[in-house]
Amino acid sequence: MRPRKASARALSTELSIQEALRRCMQQAPLPFAITRGAKHALVYANVAFRRLAGITNGDALGAPISRILGGNEGQVVSELLDRALTDGIELADERIAATDGGASDWHCSVWPVIADNGSVEALGIEIREAQPADEALELQRQVAEQMLLGALRERGFADDAEAGRRRAAFLAESGRLLAESVDQSSTLLALTRLALPTLGAWCMVDILEEGNAVRRLGIFHPEPEKQRLAQQLQVTWVPEPEDAFGAPAMLRDARTIAITDNIEATLAATAHSPINLHILRQLGIGSLLTVPLIARKRVLGAITFVSAQRNVAYSPEDLQLAEDVAARGALALDNAQVYDLALVLQRSAETANRAKTAFLGAMSHELRTPLNAIGGYIDLLDMGLRGPVTENQHADFARVRKNQQHLAILITEILNFVRVGTGHMPYAVTDIKACESMQHAVYLVEPLFEQKGLFFDGVIGDSSIVARADPERVAQILVNLLSNAIKFTPAGGHIKAECTARPESVSIRVSDTGIGIAADKQEAIFEPFIQLRESLSNRESGVGLGLAISRDLARAMHGDLTVESIEGGGARFTLYLPRAAEPQKGDN
Repeated sequence: MRPRKASARALSTELSIQEALRRCMQQAPLPFAITRGAKHALVYANVAFRRLAGITNGDALGAPISRILGGNEGQVVSELLDRALTDGIELADERIAATDGGASDWHCSVWPVIADNGSVEALGIEIREAQPADEALELQRQVAEQMLLGALRERGFADDAEAGRRRAAFLAESGRLLAESVDQSSTLLALTRLALPTLGAWCMVDILEEGNAVRRLGIFHPEPEKQRLAQQLQVTWVPEPEDAFGAPAMLRDARTIAITDNIEATLAATAHSPINLHILRQLGIGSLLTVPLIARKRVLGAITFVSAQRNVAYSPEDLQLAEDVAARGALALDNAQVYDLALVLQRSAETANRAKTAFLGAMSHELRTPLNAIGGYIDLLDMGLRGPVTENQHADFARVRKNQQHLAILITEILNFVRVGTGHMPYAVTDIKACESMQHAVYLVEPLFEQKGLFFDGVIGDSSIVARADPERVAQILVNLLSNAIKFTPAGGHIKAECTARPESVSIRVSDTGIGIAADKQEAIFEPFIQLRESLSNRESGVGLGLAISRDLARAMHGDLTVESIEGGGARFTLYLPRAAEPQKGDN
């Protein structure tokens, strides 16, 4: 709504100026008139001019000035008007000799009224008789001149202000469009449609594809009937490398091109078929303005604006606006292309990840069956069912069994990872006591504390704290955290556990005095197949899935798993779980 109000104010200001000028000129003592066109048809005459020319009614309006004035005076005035119209210059106090011996000579002044496009729109004429100077009349004449020039300047200022406001409003709207969309086609096309009222009658957009192949993204005309022609033209009009405008021209020289002359010849060379040329003429071809779409020093395409009239020169303001439109459009196009590429890469990565997960799941199932068979046959041999077994053979069987069990654990980890990642892991969520869950996990790994020479400082916390979670999955997470603490804490170190609660969540922490984790690896350790020690010689037992599985399990139960650590200063892992609702009074 604001642009309409601003336009109305500008129009009101111009009309007020014109009315004030008309009233002043009507009663001015010096003859004053306005003519239009090459024949200098009279469109306005004040009282003094009517008296001078002998006009008694309004029939003279529209007649050539030479016929109204008649004689030598009419001919000379017409010649002066021709000069002012052709050259666009002001003529001051041109002397015209009187043909009647008893009459005084005239002094004629002419002012061209310049239109927005630079052409002469009308001519103002003032005639006074050559006589001794009358200071009052001369002062009034000067005032009239200044009022006329001032009115014309005011009109120019109002037009400039309105044009500036329209440009600012358009650029603000284009910025909003760019911020709302990452689709390369719709955003760029909306920008070009928005620019049409300012820069031309219709426009076309070209983009560059792989190998600098040019694709005409769209042709847009604001009139519905002509838009149907534009859509038809878009199908048949394919850009060629030698085209004088559009993206082909920008590939040769990425600078703004304005074509205002020889439009017909340009069309004939660029249409590429009589049918296309016919449609182009129906659309209306005037001056052409092509601006490049450039982002990060790379030409992405071009926008070509087509004016409604031929031989119309684009102003510096038009060129600046077109380049501003192109700059914003290029930014949108570049962002959209990057976004589209990111989506493609993301889909490729997701597809590869699904294939990897499926492969791991299939291979793990295939490996588990022979491993179980190996374990079974080792037990049979160790029991002596195939014959007597020596002590050395018992020791060998124990080593084989230990490695078989280790491989079975690794395969179980991979299968758990696959199930969690594909959403096939079942959860039986119920109320669990946090400290009891921690004590149960400690019980499962307790022999390892003594075996490693570590001190467990106990479980600290309120035994009444209750969380909502699957007890088996919580035990799996806590055993993994305790196992890691034992694994990475040197002999003589300490490990402790703690349970706390907030209104909405329960926290179960496992802390150690081990080697700690560098800050740049504290997120990486939750990624699949990542371990602190990556070399083959130092790699710990396992495949690096424990923490990845534990975090996925925690998040699947609407919780989380985090770490705090200083390298060389131990680590603290915290399992967050939703807190169970407080029992209502009277509940059993």
